[in-house]
Parts: sequence; C-alpha cells; structure tokens
Amino acid sequence: MALSAAELATVKQAWAKLTASSFEDAGEKVFLALLKDPNIKANFKKFKDIPEASLPGNADMRAHGKKVCTVLDKFIKGDDGAAKSTGTMHKGLGMSNDQIGAMRGALVAVLNDAGEGGAVPAWNKLFDHFMEVHKTGY
Repeated sequence: MALSAAELATVKQAWAKLTASSFEDAGEKVFLALLKDPNIKANFKKFKDIPEASLPGNADMRAHGKKVCTVLDKFIKGDDGAAKSTGTMHKGLGMSNDQIGAMRGALVAVLNDAGEGGAVPAWNKLFDHFMEVHKTGY
C-alpha cells in the first residue's frame, strides 16, 4: 500500500518537525509516550524497572529511541529493508509483530503533541505499510 505523493509529503513535513532537534529527542518523546503503558513497558528489559519519573533523559532510552527514529527515517525515504531487518531482529528477541504495532499509538500521541494531528491519517497509512514489511522479517 503505497502512499500518494501528497501523503508522503505530509509524512515528511511532520517528520522534519518531530526530528528537527535530533533523533534522540524525537525518540525520547516516542518512548515516553510508549512506556506510559505498564504492559508495554514490561517488554523492555532495560526500562521496565525504571520509575516513569526517571525515564526522561535516560541515556539508554534516548539511544534506543534514536535507533527507532533511524529505522523510521530510512523507511520514510523508501528503504523497506530497514523495516524488514527490524522485523527479523524483533523476531529474534521473541517479540510479536502485534507488540511492535503498539508503537502506532505513541507516534500518534507525539504527532498530536507537536501540533501535527492533521498528519495522522498519512502516518497511519505509512505505519500500516511499515508493519506489512516488518512482518516479512518474521
């Protein structure tokens, strides 16, 4: 499911705003939103025992967020291999494709917080495609 040129432009514009300061900053925002759910947080060995109030600024979380943003950046630029190899890695870690799908809610929250709620439909379409490709790595 390919995005139209207008949808891709919308995604890229919102992505540029989200990542303007750095992938670390954007990744931190995404993971702070994602890890608010204790059921999701329990899946992350590095973060599950860290109190929520201690997560902002956590170097490991920021580094992991940077990795996620790097994969998303490559995918937005047309590199489906980034999503597929990430799927293979997640499979090796014992994570299901559905567990990775939880990232959608965090991305939507961060888009809304950044004033980019209008980009959510295009991002949902992008994320659907990401998850299709991610699943091929399993």
